[in-house]
Amino acid sequence: MALVRTVAIVGVIALAAASACGQGATVADLEAAIAAAGPPPREATGSAPSVWDVNLPLARLKLKKARMLEAGGGGMFVIARPEEAIAEGMEAMAMFERGEVYQPPPGELTELAYITRNDETVQPFYVHIPDNYDPARPWPLIVFLHGYVPSITMVDPWLLSDEVCDIAERNGCLLVLPYARRNTDFQGVGEVDVFRVIEEMRRRFNVDPARIHLSGVSMGGMGTWTIGLRNPGFFASLAPISGQTDMFRWWGWDPERMTPFKRFLVEWDNAEEMALNARGQKIFLQHGELDHLIPVIESRSMVALLGSLGLPIEYYEYAGASHYIYWETECYERAWGWCRDLVVDPSPPEVNFRCFSLNYNRAFWLTIDRLEHWGTAAHVTARVQDDGSALAIDCDNVAALTIALDDCPLQPGAESYRVSINGEERTLPPDEGRLRIVIDPLEPTAEWPPLKRKGLCGPAEDVFNSRFIVVQGTAGDDAQDMTIAAQVGEWAEEWDGFADGEPIVRTDEALLNAQIATANLVLFGTPETNSVLARIADRLPVEIGDHCYEVLGRRFEGPELGLVLCYPNPLAPDHYVLIYAGELYGRHLSINHKHDMLPDFLIFDSTMLTVGDTEANVFGGWFDVDWQPRPELAWEGAVDAEPAARAVPGW
Repeated sequence: MALVRTVAIVGVIALAAASACGQGATVADLEAAIAAAGPPPREATGSAPSVWDVNLPLARLKLKKARMLEAGGGGMFVIARPEEAIAEGMEAMAMFERGEVYQPPPGELTELAYITRNDETVQPFYVHIPDNYDPARPWPLIVFLHGYVPSITMVDPWLLSDEVCDIAERNGCLLVLPYARRNTDFQGVGEVDVFRVIEEMRRRFNVDPARIHLSGVSMGGMGTWTIGLRNPGFFASLAPISGQTDMFRWWGWDPERMTPFKRFLVEWDNAEEMALNARGQKIFLQHGELDHLIPVIESRSMVALLGSLGLPIEYYEYAGASHYIYWETECYERAWGWCRDLVVDPSPPEVNFRCFSLNYNRAFWLTIDRLEHWGTAAHVTARVQDDGSALAIDCDNVAALTIALDDCPLQPGAESYRVSINGEERTLPPDEGRLRIVIDPLEPTAEWPPLKRKGLCGPAEDVFNSRFIVVQGTAGDDAQDMTIAAQVGEWAEEWDGFADGEPIVRTDEALLNAQIATANLVLFGTPETNSVLARIADRLPVEIGDHCYEVLGRRFEGPELGLVLCYPNPLAPDHYVLIYAGELYGRHLSINHKHDMLPDFLIFDSTMLTVGDTEANVFGGWFDVDWQPRPELAWEGAVDAEPAARAVPGW
């Protein structure tokens, strides 16, 4: 079998687990060794890896795993012992003291770690370095995304066998397996993890940025589609195996019966909605004919769709085979043999790009800087004339975009360029190596709030993609404070269950101004019960009371109501606030999907459920590109709400 779900990785890495420094050590000893290192110096993290960002995270990971194993949290397949993790952590710290950066041994699947930027937790990833690895030359990198298994943890990860790792080695490739916070569908913080792991690989090894290949199976096949199609020009190839391409079809959802904001949120994670973005990309798809978990229509439909668009794709279907074609080595032999010599072309003459969010706004040499309206996909087709003398752009729902001249195949070095934009001819000079094209000179309606931009465009899920702090309100009476404390405790436990790391939690009284200035704030309570929220309440578009909310001149009140609101922070306009008031959202959602169906704001009925087991919409939707509420971007009521007691939890 190609898939090996094993925890032997705990003892696989060559950290001299039997060394004297680790023999007989305890969790307390490892904790003390890590604490003695102190905080990293400012200059610790740079372009070259150091003991601070290699050894210390690895030791922290070993400590976490040792605690899990001592608590019996390893699962039924776990054969590792906490003593092994402790010994490895102690050796990592011994090397730290000697100033020796840990290097994984070649020819073995090896566990490494890093500290996240969003919640400051330790996360693992797994690398296989060829025996003949030479750091003097750049190497292709295969990024492999694992499948869904509900029980996987840091001590029981989804790994590949030696036989599969050897396939990558025989094809002359480095191989990395992101953990991606367990089972995130490689969306949200899972997608952030994938790109952070690629960043770590490029810092620690000589990775050729033009030969980064993305591959995955099942859930990882879907992740390959999603990440690859919304980041055109980043990967040299995409090789999804047995993955979903249309979540409406796979879940059996009727998009016509979904609230418009919810339909849009499904679409922007949906491969078939981004099929246009396959132009210029190299894709090899595999699926089993008799797949009972993810039916073969998921791949056949994508092949047909890309064919109808005139976009090439290579497809291999295994006759009579089930979902688990990836339990054998053949699919890896095909995929990784196919991709090994492919190189990304950063300069295609035509870019065709469908964009749902400014967080995914770049395709090859084109970047969408602003949209005209939110909640509607943008589309751009940009073509360079054959002689490189002019550029023709047709676009919809785009207010401003940028062309990177270093990669665009326009004639280099010109003093100006002829550009046609929706039929309007312009002559534009280069500006610091770019053409900056304004289609709609949109200006903020007031000094506050700012315009939506990459990294500050919402919705709720984006709050967790960069540094955030959960802020527990303590300004109410005893009963109110206890209710909020219980909600924060429940939310933090759910975050740990989802993202495999405890979030940073502070009370409103303990929160420092320096923290407000440098982090997104997840605020629990109301202006009456959370003093931080009280400081900004008059600059928010929703008036928040005790189970009472006013927006766009509408008032909604009732003991069953709750609010989730995502907005720029008036105290730190480059960061978000995410506000939870009233009843707690997401109680019937699975641990993996607590945030991905939330729009910019949602007033919900906690006693009713709708499609996907989300709480029923009372009034919710988007803020426009200037963070202002608009009646046409807000919807009242849920299409198919039903009492929560009758609902069967999904996802």
